[in-house]
Amino acid sequence: MSDNQRFRIPSLYKKFLLIAIVLGPVYWLMFTEDGRRRTDLVFLYLSGEPSVALDLSVLGAAATEQQLREFLPDVQWTCEDKPTAFGARNCVARIGAFNDTPAHYLVSYFDEAKSLKALKMVYRRAYHAWLLSHFTRNLGKPIGDNGGVLRWTTTRGVVLMKSEISAADPEPSMIWLAAGER
Repeated sequence: MSDNQRFRIPSLYKKFLLIAIVLGPVYWLMFTEDGRRRTDLVFLYLSGEPSVALDLSVLGAAATEQQLREFLPDVQWTCEDKPTAFGARNCVARIGAFNDTPAHYLVSYFDEAKSLKALKMVYRRAYHAWLLSHFTRNLGKPIGDNGGVLRWTTTRGVVLMKSEISAADPEPSMIWLAAGER
């Protein structure tokens, strides 16, 4: 018996292997939470929606509107002087992703000196559980209160997010508040 015949792989095994190689990634992309999230991120990128990457653990009130614009040059901000509970000026930007989470838009709030006071990110409802686990991995275990709001304290602020969202919630969102704004 020659070496070629001894190590020959049956054609049925080859067919199963080829099917697994082709269908495995398709299954992962379509039927797993991580695959769907990554597929959405690619489609949002291809549609021209900007992606925002901010480390909330080091973000602080020392950041200004100008610095935020320079750090995120692809983001098109629309700003107005409108007093709110979070500041005297706010800027809104449509985004596709925030820290690898498919999102809708980002709102930044500034005081009169144009220092960052708060940041609100409205994300896509399907990724609530993923975002909770993302913050838990990166910021540690959250502190929950009786109102169903989770809180992660950072060195320069606090991140707030509902522990659960319902279909009645108009916009699932995460809010970062600068230290002193709590």
